[in-house]
Amino acid sequence: MRLGPRSVAFAFVAPSIICLACVIGYPLVQAIATSLYRWNLISGNQRWAGINNFIDILQNPDTVQVAVTTSIYTGLAVAIEFVAGYALALVIRAGMSRRLRGFPMFRVILCVPLFIAPLIWAFYFRSIYGPNFGAFNELLAWFGLPGVPWVNDPNLAIYSLVVADAWQWTPFMFAIILAGMQTVPEEVLEAARVDGASTFQILYLVELPILKPILLIALLLRMIDALKNIDLIIVITQGGPGTSTEILNYYAYRTSFLDFQVGRGAALSLIVFAVIMALVLLLLTALRSPDKEVQG
Repeated sequence: MRLGPRSVAFAFVAPSIICLACVIGYPLVQAIATSLYRWNLISGNQRWAGINNFIDILQNPDTVQVAVTTSIYTGLAVAIEFVAGYALALVIRAGMSRRLRGFPMFRVILCVPLFIAPLIWAFYFRSIYGPNFGAFNELLAWFGLPGVPWVNDPNLAIYSLVVADAWQWTPFMFAIILAGMQTVPEEVLEAARVDGASTFQILYLVELPILKPILLIALLLRMIDALKNIDLIIVITQGGPGTSTEILNYYAYRTSFLDFQVGRGAALSLIVFAVIMALVLLLLTALRSPDKEVQG
């Protein structure tokens, strides 16, 4: 019996699907099952709760504050990384197109933060934000300015974490955007110049539509990663001062392993998962071509 092209393709993909089902599917099912119980990690008591864990989370005023903090952290970090990454990509591409010396090396140097593990990066910034001998306060002292409680002030702590996150992940945006820019056909840009388009018009009306799929994917990946981030919070602030830097993922961690309410923590994790899936669906909708929309 001869297999068709689809059957052959499925046979090659099947091992990966099985691995994903084991690595992702089973923990997800287990998390859903756990979220339906009141489960105290210390006493080991388990009691059926149904969807009450989700109802309690949605009715808890702390959840609203955590959601606001998560939105501020994720929105600011991703926005800064996108704008800075786009600007760096424009500068490096301009330098490389003019064959200026050193720009290919700058491209590599700018990506160095990506080679550092997020946990190690968090420890670096904990020392940098140190109130007495941190690098930022030492720099302020050099200019005769008083020190700043970067992560000890509830009004500054979340923005300090945003800076730490953006410092590491702006190179990620830069690398993706620069790679996308280098795929834009030079003939298209030259035709726009011949037609009298300005530099801004070329960037906005010609390049941006071509780069749209790449930019959306880069934004989605960073938003997912920012929502999942927990290293900076655990190492630098532990969600404080107070609860000023608690984001959803850390809230789930604290509920599960510090408050020992595993069922409620699993429910919070599933809420984070649902938010991420919603972002993925938004991306897929945005990436639909006009032709498909017309046909639909």
